[in-house]
Amino acid sequence: MSEDKAALEHKVKARVRYGETDQMGVVYHANYLSFFEIARTELIRLRGVAYSSLEEGGLRLMVTEAAMQYHSPGRYDDVLAITARLSESGPARVRFDYEVRRDGEDEVLVTGHTVLASIAEDGRPCRMPTELREIFDQDSGE
Repeated sequence: MSEDKAALEHKVKARVRYGETDQMGVVYHANYLSFFEIARTELIRLRGVAYSSLEEGGLRLMVTEAAMQYHSPGRYDDVLAITARLSESGPARVRFDYEVRRDGEDEVLVTGHTVLASIAEDGRPCRMPTELREIFDQDSGE
């Protein structure tokens, strides 16, 4: 895989903390959204932009859609490998796909996606600045 293609995907690891589980020691379903965010934010950083700098420039990326499919439970103290993949981008929105596994294992625990829309400081939808569209451009460098 080329460096440019590799930059379209990023894997992070996170250990499941006790407070992220339910009474059965299973990762509470909504916590996967936090794991997705960790991986997505690091992928954006890998593409050259810290999310905080977007906000400083008056831009927000708001989640407008989120979906998850649960295949097998993550449990307390598991080390999860969360992969975020940039799958679609347009003038005002971007989609990320996710896959969660136990680190070092092949079994997929959770798959999902989020769609984020570009929002101005006043809360209105807006086109992403050219520089931001370029970092989400899946054909960059090819």
